[in-house]
Amino acid sequence: MPLWIARRAAPAIWKRIPWKMVWTVVVWLSTKGRQRVEQNLTQKERSEFWSLLKKSKGRPDNLSQRDRTRLKHIVGKAIRG
Repeated sequence: MPLWIARRAAPAIWKRIPWKMVWTVVVWLSTKGRQRVEQNLTQKERSEFWSLLKKSKGRPDNLSQRDRTRLKHIVGKAIRG
C-alpha cells in the first residue's frame, strides 16, 4: 500500500479525505489490495463495499451522502485493519 495513503488512514482524518483520494484507494483495494479486503472486512462489509463500488461507477454524485460516508468508513477499515 502506498505510504501516503497509510499516513492519512487515521480515523479522525479519514472523514476529511476528499473523494478523489477515497476513489484512488477503492481502485487500489479492488485490484491489488484484495487480501486486505478479505482479511479486514466481514462478509457483510465486503458485499457492501462491492455494491457501493458498482453503484458509484467512479462518481460521488451517484451515491447519497450516507453511502459516501459509509464507503469512506469501509475503505478506512480495509486499509487499517
